[in-house]
Amino acid sequence: MQIQGTQLTTHLQHDLKPVYMVFGDDPFLLNQALDTIRAAAKRHGFDERQRFTQDKAFAWEQLNEAGQVMSLFTTKQLIELELPDAKPGRDGGQALQAFIEQQSEDQCLLVFGPRLRKDQQKAKWFTSLSQRGVFVPLYTPERRQLPQFIRERAAFHEVTLLPDAIELLSDWYEGNLLALDQALARAALVGTSEPIHADIIRKTNEDNSRFDIFGLRDALLANHYAQYLHCLNRLLETGTEPTLIHWTLQKLHQAVGAIRRAQLANTPLQSLWQQEQIWPSQQSAFLALVQKQSPQALLAQSQLLDRIERAIKRDSGESIATLAAHFGLIMTQPNLTENLAPLAGIQRSKGVRYAE
Repeated sequence: MQIQGTQLTTHLQHDLKPVYMVFGDDPFLLNQALDTIRAAAKRHGFDERQRFTQDKAFAWEQLNEAGQVMSLFTTKQLIELELPDAKPGRDGGQALQAFIEQQSEDQCLLVFGPRLRKDQQKAKWFTSLSQRGVFVPLYTPERRQLPQFIRERAAFHEVTLLPDAIELLSDWYEGNLLALDQALARAALVGTSEPIHADIIRKTNEDNSRFDIFGLRDALLANHYAQYLHCLNRLLETGTEPTLIHWTLQKLHQAVGAIRRAQLANTPLQSLWQQEQIWPSQQSAFLALVQKQSPQALLAQSQLLDRIERAIKRDSGESIATLAAHFGLIMTQPNLTENLAPLAGIQRSKGVRYAE
């Protein structure tokens, strides 16, 4: 059985299964889900809690021993197992299957760790546990989903937010849900019955958004230039190596170029998707991005990438932030290539007109 994180509270109001598997990459969402299950288990009389972590000191025999030995002072146990790499291995998989085969009705098993890939969800240990219990995959909200997430958390903190406050919080705390929840808790301390506007948020908080380098790619694929700029600035402010930024943009540019060439040659894209590691969920966004590009825009992007590389390796004196900003603008709005060329110092090639 599989449910979404947003369904967990409602599910636990009606039932408690023998097994729960909670996997996700966001620490805030993971801890919230675990605490929700722990509270439900306690309501059902599971007063004793044992916790194991799959590390160098852990032996799988400990799990089976926990399943066989009941405390003299309690009749129900919550047994927690953290898989830091989400990979129990062959021995671990067998131990988990053995545990549920002899699991008492007075035991609840809670297994958790980072996000599971699709292939990991096909493993025997996973299918065995999911048939006996509940799998709860946790997904960090994307930028477009953040406003709704913020409204839900604001309601939890009994805070009413105006649209400008929600938008500011979305910008400042994207990728950092723990800090976002702390900001909402601070907003609740303002003590006003009036809806909170953006100025109050600015006075009590600061920009704590977190991004990894793939946020640049995702913003460009979504055609969100403002989000791309915000991500770029935060990466540079927080000390991300410019070489990683260049690598990400270069990889995206190469993938776009490869798809365009394959289309012109009427070559099937299936092998290219695999070669470029473009997942099915991303393919439509890539195709839409490729469709927008002109030869002039692709040439301008290539020149900007070369200049970013020179700025990194040869200290050319050009601003990496400015060059990367121009790259993103041309990729999301290729029709601006001709107007931007003089400002961005883009060289025109013979026989190439920067116009559609």
